[in-house]
Amino acid sequence: MTPPHESSVTPLKGESRAVPEQECLELMATTTVGRVAFVNADGLQLMPLNFALIDGEIYFRTATDSVLDDLTEGDARVAFGVDYHSGEFREGWSVTVKGLAIRVSDPATYERVMSWSRLRPWAGGTRGVVIRLIRQEMDGRRVHGDRTPKTSSTATRM
Repeated sequence: MTPPHESSVTPLKGESRAVPEQECLELMATTTVGRVAFVNADGLQLMPLNFALIDGEIYFRTATDSVLDDLTEGDARVAFGVDYHSGEFREGWSVTVKGLAIRVSDPATYERVMSWSRLRPWAGGTRGVVIRLIRQEMDGRRVHGDRTPKTSSTATRM
């Protein structure tokens, strides 16, 4: 099976390339689960969470007094990442955002994020705190493996 954006006739050599900011945002909009990394009193943390990308801004919800809510108490720098890979097509992408986590206090923004259908907590419970990631850096990469058809002379022998 050939990915819809590739030709089955043209062999592709493997490559990795940087992704511009607009494409990073477009890729992030295709998913709702990411990971946030930060350092707290317990050391380095990496937590999966669902998120929403609304008007190019990253939002997620958490419970009051949670580990993620604690991030909003100071100038906590966080890293946030989303990615995708296909073993079948030997391709994937990754987007990493670094910035500050702040609690949303504007009532209109809070209501808009809380009503966003793609931002429903998977784990259940009350998640009444909305956090916005103030983006300071963003970068992404796309990678695809060599899709050159194997011939008998290049096939691996056992």
